Amino acid sequence: MSKKQATGVDTRAMLPLYVSLFVSLCASFFPWISIPVLKYSQLPVTYTFWEMEQCVKNIQTSIEMGGRMRMELFEAGELEMLHKISMGLKGAAGLLILFMVLCGVLSYTMKKKSLGYVRFAFVWSSLMAVAAFCCIGAANLFINERMGREINFINLTIHSYIQLTAWQYAQLILSVLMLIWAGKLLDTQAEYEVQKYIERSVKKDRGVGKRTLTAMVLILVAIPFVIFFGIFFLNDRSEIFISLCIIGLAMIPFFMVFEERKPQAREILLIAVMAAIAVAGRMAFFMLPQFKPVAAIVILAGVGLGAEAGFLTGAMAGFVSNFFFGQGPWTPWQMFSFGIIGFLAGLLFRSPGKRSGSRKKEWRHKILLCIYGGGSSPVFFWVKNMSTLIIYGFFMDTASVTMVGQDLSWQAFAASYATGFPFNVIHGTSTVIFLFFLTIPMERKLDRIRKKYGILEV
Repeated sequence: MSKKQATGVDTRAMLPLYVSLFVSLCASFFPWISIPVLKYSQLPVTYTFWEMEQCVKNIQTSIEMGGRMRMELFEAGELEMLHKISMGLKGAAGLLILFMVLCGVLSYTMKKKSLGYVRFAFVWSSLMAVAAFCCIGAANLFINERMGREINFINLTIHSYIQLTAWQYAQLILSVLMLIWAGKLLDTQAEYEVQKYIERSVKKDRGVGKRTLTAMVLILVAIPFVIFFGIFFLNDRSEIFISLCIIGLAMIPFFMVFEERKPQAREILLIAVMAAIAVAGRMAFFMLPQFKPVAAIVILAGVGLGAEAGFLTGAMAGFVSNFFFGQGPWTPWQMFSFGIIGFLAGLLFRSPGKRSGSRKKEWRHKILLCIYGGGSSPVFFWVKNMSTLIIYGFFMDTASVTMVGQDLSWQAFAASYATGFPFNVIHGTSTVIFLFFLTIPMERKLDRIRKKYGILEV
């Protein structure tokens, strides 16, 4: 194979082009500023960079109308300062659009030779996002001081008067990722090296590997951070953005499966089928509150396909099913709850030798899996007693407080846990029932498919 730099349209090298196009659209048309207190007025809630003056005028109008921002009107000197800040942000946004257009053209035509300029453009994009974040923070400090409110984390985040939209944070995340990966993405020569596509070989289970450890960090640290970041800094309830971030993070360890070999469509299709079965099961039992097979399907996906695939199946099932049941701020919590159930199931029951080979092993495995799914028995190790009843119920009851409660006190959380316990018992019981009947037939089929086609070695 030729070692010359690849020319033409290359899949990886197109990613900087797509990101630069997205950033250009963000700076040109998408709203960056959100004022949640204007939601119940006739004034617009979100504004672009080019509407800064109109944003200030609408805040003045809201104050005059006796809205929730009860403070003195801006003085002439303050308006002049805001005008200068607005002009500076507009100028920076105009340069950003120009830089991004050039970035897209050069990355498409010159590939790796344009690396220096591409990194410069995304540095500018990142700094632009950080500058906007700092301006919003300073604006909230000013408003809180003017209104005589206590300066604390809650008043500056979840109860703040001015916030950035999800588009702003999406631009920042993508720009930072491009800074990190631009060199590898634009190096198209490496993509065509033969050794990137070595033949698959079946490997023995050697315990928790790099991929699983990466998944642990992402699932237990990064994804909860994204959820709570959305609660405190995205009070406009950008649940779709948060959900997509969760899916993106969940896909990172999954795609590490293909690090040393060429991916096959059937590997991705199998996870999609399991997620579709979970969605269909939730829809089929829509008339029975909390009595759903979703958790059971996700657990079986984690056991049969691996911990990472289990989390991705649960996250996708929660996200897709809510297109029928309704998207909302509860969606990221449901995605994380279902996903963590599948991930832990894949870790705890990862050894095929302990769950197959004889009828005694199969029945023992099924009973343990039912106990894990229900999460109610004190007989077995405590780590195996965390699933639908404890994990899903705990996270969703916590979510209910953050969604509807203004007072984030321990009394509010205790009341939520107490009122949600009966529903969690029903959910846990249904999971046990479905696992009892589905465990052996579904695991046999998953093991057969995985061994026959070499799919997603556990």
